[in-house]
Amino acid sequence: MSQKTSYRKQKSRAFACGNVGFLAVFAVVLLTVMPCGARPQDKPQTQPAPTQDTPQSKPAPRVPPAQRPLSKSVAEAPPLVADPVALDLGFLAPNTPGEGTVTIKNTGTLPVTINAVVASCKCTTINDLVGKIIAPSGSETITIKLDGAPAMGVRRSSVKVTVDGFARALDIAVKGEVSLPVRVVPPYINAIEQKNLTGRLIIESLDRKPFRILSEKGGGGFSIQGFDGATEAPRSSYVVSYDLSASAKDLPSHLLFETDAVGAGVVDVRVRSERAPKKPAIQFSDVRCNLGLIPAKSSKEALFTIANGTLVVESVTTTSSEATIALARTEPGNDGARNVFITVTPAAEFAGILVLPIVLKTATHRAELEVIASVRP
Repeated sequence: MSQKTSYRKQKSRAFACGNVGFLAVFAVVLLTVMPCGARPQDKPQTQPAPTQDTPQSKPAPRVPPAQRPLSKSVAEAPPLVADPVALDLGFLAPNTPGEGTVTIKNTGTLPVTINAVVASCKCTTINDLVGKIIAPSGSETITIKLDGAPAMGVRRSSVKVTVDGFARALDIAVKGEVSLPVRVVPPYINAIEQKNLTGRLIIESLDRKPFRILSEKGGGGFSIQGFDGATEAPRSSYVVSYDLSASAKDLPSHLLFETDAVGAGVVDVRVRSERAPKKPAIQFSDVRCNLGLIPAKSSKEALFTIANGTLVVESVTTTSSEATIALARTEPGNDGARNVFITVTPAAEFAGILVLPIVLKTATHRAELEVIASVRP
């Protein structure tokens, strides 16, 4: 072999070794910069194209909101309609209940069964309809009785009717206004922050029969607008102006108006001020009692109801010289209460508006009460 040929073979071996070394270095660098776990030969895998033999999941059809079933969290109303929708019992005499009826009709296509008929307070009583089945287009009648409170003003209650299979109840609003035959509009004066110290009130009879305003107490300045009692016949409604400016620092709790309307006696208007009414240590249904008319030289019983019927009344007293009082009797009342009857006898020479403070005592507590009345021959 010649020297030239030997030189060429050595050069080829050297070139091959150099290429191998270069490739080894390139491979190390490539593996260093590639992400962990990757391989040069890794390729993204693709899903095979679907064929007729490959089952595919189809999206669920979209249901319009109106056709979707109600969720359990959504309460469904029963197919009942009340007539009237709300029961207005009108005017109630003090301590006298009002009564009315409501017809409930099934407007659905299936019979419904009444599960419960519940009043919102103990002042409302209803007839028992539990278990009654109302056929489609059928109806049932609910008799509702609302107790009349001793205090004047609007009383509100409600009756809920629940039906088997329906979460929501049919709600029937109940309202009645406790009033004497004569009422005052508005029923109170908002004198907080010395506001409305002067103004006007309307005093009217509910039956539109004429009457006279005999006297007033607690308001200071008082006059009947556009009326001359000496020359004009009695009216069924009066516009009365009042002025509390002189007593602004010590406002009365009520304005009292005495009338000659049958069964009315004294009507009052509450005066709201910053001075909060005293809260009695004994809980009563009402701490004021309006006795209406007490004929002169006669007596009348005032009724106060103690919520806790276990309390024993030891005495009742008054500091007034305009009347005398005596504890007549006590009797068990409704729902564990106790009724206390107090005899009120006006002084022989007294006439007009009687405002009588009373102190009632038990073994551990005392309470301040008040009686108002009209005393006339």
